[in-house]
Amino acid sequence: MGVGDWKLGVDAVAFSAPWTPHGPPLLRYLTIGAGIVVCYALGSWLLAGQPVWRSILGHLLLVASAAILPTVVWRRHREWAGCQRLFWFTLALGMVFWILGHAGWAIDDLVFGQPSWLRWHTVFSLCAGIAPLVALLAKPHLGVRSAAAPAAALDIAAYGLLVVFIYVDFVLAESLIPDFYADAQTRLLTLVQINRFALLLGLLTAFWFATSSVWRSTYGRLVAGVGVGFVLRIGTSLAIARGEYQPGTIHDLAWIVPWLFYAWAAFEAPSSGPHDPLAETPESWPVVVSVVPVLLIPALGYGGLYLDAGGTAADSFRILLTGVTTVCGVVLLTVRLATQGGELQRADARLKLLAAATEQTGDLILITRADGTFEHANLAFLRALGYSRRELALLRFRELLDGPSQRLGAQIPADVRRHGIWRGTLNRRRKDGSTFPASCTVAALKDASGGITHFVGVERDMSEELRLRDQLVQSERLSAIGELVAGVAHEINNPLQTIVGTVELMLDEAPDVVNRRDLELVRREGTRAGQIVRNLLSFIRRGAPDRIRVDLTHIVKTTVDLREYHLRQSNIGVDLRCAPEPLPVLVNRDEIQQVVLNLLLNAEQAIASHSGSGTITVVTGGNGVHQRVDVMDTGPGVSAELRGRIFEPFFTTKHVGSGTGLGLSISHGIAGAHGGALELVPTDAGAHFRLTLPAHIERRALPPDLDPVGVRRALIVDDEAAIRRVMSRLLVRRGFEVLEAATGEAALAMGASEPLSLVICDVRMPGIDGLEFYRRLAARHPLLGRRFIFITGDATSVEGGEPQRDNLPVLPKPFTAADLDAILARMGVEPATGPHGAQPPQL
Repeated sequence: MGVGDWKLGVDAVAFSAPWTPHGPPLLRYLTIGAGIVVCYALGSWLLAGQPVWRSILGHLLLVASAAILPTVVWRRHREWAGCQRLFWFTLALGMVFWILGHAGWAIDDLVFGQPSWLRWHTVFSLCAGIAPLVALLAKPHLGVRSAAAPAAALDIAAYGLLVVFIYVDFVLAESLIPDFYADAQTRLLTLVQINRFALLLGLLTAFWFATSSVWRSTYGRLVAGVGVGFVLRIGTSLAIARGEYQPGTIHDLAWIVPWLFYAWAAFEAPSSGPHDPLAETPESWPVVVSVVPVLLIPALGYGGLYLDAGGTAADSFRILLTGVTTVCGVVLLTVRLATQGGELQRADARLKLLAAATEQTGDLILITRADGTFEHANLAFLRALGYSRRELALLRFRELLDGPSQRLGAQIPADVRRHGIWRGTLNRRRKDGSTFPASCTVAALKDASGGITHFVGVERDMSEELRLRDQLVQSERLSAIGELVAGVAHEINNPLQTIVGTVELMLDEAPDVVNRRDLELVRREGTRAGQIVRNLLSFIRRGAPDRIRVDLTHIVKTTVDLREYHLRQSNIGVDLRCAPEPLPVLVNRDEIQQVVLNLLLNAEQAIASHSGSGTITVVTGGNGVHQRVDVMDTGPGVSAELRGRIFEPFFTTKHVGSGTGLGLSISHGIAGAHGGALELVPTDAGAHFRLTLPAHIERRALPPDLDPVGVRRALIVDDEAAIRRVMSRLLVRRGFEVLEAATGEAALAMGASEPLSLVICDVRMPGIDGLEFYRRLAARHPLLGRRFIFITGDATSVEGGEPQRDNLPVLPKPFTAADLDAILARMGVEPATGPHGAQPPQL
């Protein structure tokens, strides 16, 4: 080993594999190897005159050098898996066999003084020489390949059996004939050198194939060790042939040096690392690889007897050896074929599982040949394009593309060959001529030589995705427009409020003015402009429509009257039973009317499809907390299995074209949005639906003795000075002493220092807005919180907030004096001095 190898060893200590803390570092192994070589040199020189002690030292150091490799493999075996672990276990087992064989040779040398190369132990020793070549059948440089490890192990055992047979048949059998002993030893030495050359050639071939693998350096160390051993073994074989070999001499380096290189290679070999056995590609070994050793055993054994039959004891031994070895080989081959059959069954089951998964997936999967014709397409692809498998087999990839995508499809194979994969969007054309966009990924399947045989495409229909994206963009656009319109509405409604309020003041001050008709026109058009702005804002923002206090019975009567004539024409009677007292609810009239109408239409449809005639019973009632409407019919009713699905969107029991399946789901949503419920009531006959809504309890006016203050003092909070002046004049005319504040901060200060009986506040203001001002004021003065009126130019800004939760009145700008009077009346506040109140101050 050179300086670079030592530096590499030191670096390996700094950047060691995960196993290093559990075993000696590389430097220690190299030191041990170098120490063995030095000991050999010194021992051979110091004990030159004492052959017995030199032999003992030689045997010990040979066994020690051979034991390093099994030690390293045992310490690192948890880092390897599959075929990589099998490779190192085979090498380690070969070294164990060599140690056993050398132990037998050492006993003959030290105990009996008659060492022989043609004894039983020679076979064990020879196994170590050929073990690396047989171990290459595991092909560790190709990866872990856990599934292939059992088959590789059986093949290694079969070829090992063949090697043992060759050694015993062509070497040891000849030793049974004394006259051929010298020839047997010469044949053995020649065979050993041939084995060394075959091993060197095999490792060089593996090194060539592993050029781009991390195992390249491992094979390189093995090649170096075998190469040095091959050269040294020439001298050792010549010494053995001349009868000059003695243990403990320099000739032992022919074994020691390769063993040390083997241990170095095992120490530096890469770990298997994390791997997924399920992700491994099933490996198919040619059957001939397993059959060759089994066929060669009888061919070589019986063929040799046919060519050179001497009728000696060696022939009988060869016949017995060939028969026994052939039987063992057949057993290994049988197990090997059974293992391969199991692997094929597992691979077939896995392929069926993958095929089933491919067929059931929603992605469009297709496989085309290199010329563009279709090899396979899953069911999702066939359904998406409308073709059968037989029709698809007659088409090419480009024929299913539309417009510019056809030119793009022609470029895909070249891009896949250049980059390995292609991703993009194609416009697919269905059988009926319609098209749809598809996100596509194309990869190539290659053969053993690297040529492309097939293209695999995975596509996804992007129609729904693009529709949702457009819908999202539209929603975002409307949201942005809504924010813009909300600000514009607030700015427009403020001057409109000033105009409407000023005109009403002018009409009140001079009822006989000459141009009264013009002033009334201005008031009417100003109010109209405000309504237009509110409608536009409601449409853009898609907020909940205004909710007002109405009588639920009145809505039901109006809806039934609307449908009663048509029901009578269809031989369906209506039994309307209304509660004697009003049923007040705070709702959007149109939405609740839509719910009642949907229930009537469903009942009508059920009776018409069942018997053609019947009765619909509608009952209203309440208990002071909830108001309800019951709609019952004499139709077939709702079966038990459908009761849990009738409120699902798009679920309908009507014939195709007779309904969308949205009526009950929309009605259910409207009821829930109003804090109520729509439910199906169990009944013995027909269907019984019940709509329940929260009862609206009118806020009762404070009695005079419970008024927060002894005077009628109102606080107006608005950042628009013109609106404050108009509102002040309107309230003064209604007998109020008026305070004004431009900000929420100033209003809080006034509320803390001045007793108030009424607060009118704008919602949108700089600093503390109207909602926050209400929270703080109500926390300080709970009774005053009940005399609070919101005014706003954007009615949707208070949806879901305190005004709705606490049932506070909201005046949307622009509002009229009549609107203000209605709110004050609801709160129990009446004008102090006649219809116009006190005389206003001059503006």
